[in-house]
Amino acid sequence: MRVLITGAAGTVGKIVARGLYKDHEIKGFDLAPMPEIKDSIIGDLKDYEAVYNAVKGMDAVIHLGGLPGGDDWEALLHSNFIGTYHIFEAMRQTNVKRIAYASRAGIFSPYPKSLKRTADLLPRPVGHYTVSKIFGESLAYSYSHQYSLECVCIRIGNFKLNRDLPEHPHHLSHGDCVRVFERAITHPDVKFETVFGVSASNWPMYDVEHGEKTIGYRPKDKSYVPKELWEQ
Repeated sequence: MRVLITGAAGTVGKIVARGLYKDHEIKGFDLAPMPEIKDSIIGDLKDYEAVYNAVKGMDAVIHLGGLPGGDDWEALLHSNFIGTYHIFEAMRQTNVKRIAYASRAGIFSPYPKSLKRTADLLPRPVGHYTVSKIFGESLAYSYSHQYSLECVCIRIGNFKLNRDLPEHPHHLSHGDCVRVFERAITHPDVKFETVFGVSASNWPMYDVEHGEKTIGYRPKDKSYVPKELWEQ
């Protein structure tokens, strides 16, 4: 597949691009240079023409771009809100049907840790950054139903370049990160789905089985947490 990865110079983007490179034609889009990706465009998500040109001709988009956190409204408005809209609108106009959108598992952070997070649980976003992720999920739902885009929203847990394997149910390993995004862009017969981008764990904080049912994502890495620590 011809796959555009926005935010390809970022923490998650680097790992996803490396993992998908052998089986797919990868194009990168970011504000920062992407020396590992031969076909890359340095551009800004708020520039619709640049986004349109990057999206055109692709089979799928993995949208990781945007600010990775913070609460600066003006910066988030242009990058995470308007920029994400540009991605979906460019897909509509260029007839690119499949997108894996990077949301975050932190949309459920106000809930107690003892409560299992499920796909149907009502999000409780706190902060402008987290609100921007719910905005992106809502755009995905809207474009899926209005324009037949195939959208998978991946609610990513904690991910770090210097931690390959998970130590907590909220963690996402490097290998599982590649697996969940690949399944999101290749699994057939998807309309709109939300799945958890976390690795497996003996602490059932997340409904990872939902990802297997809907897009065939089966995490291979697993954390083991003593039961006495489960709610700490």
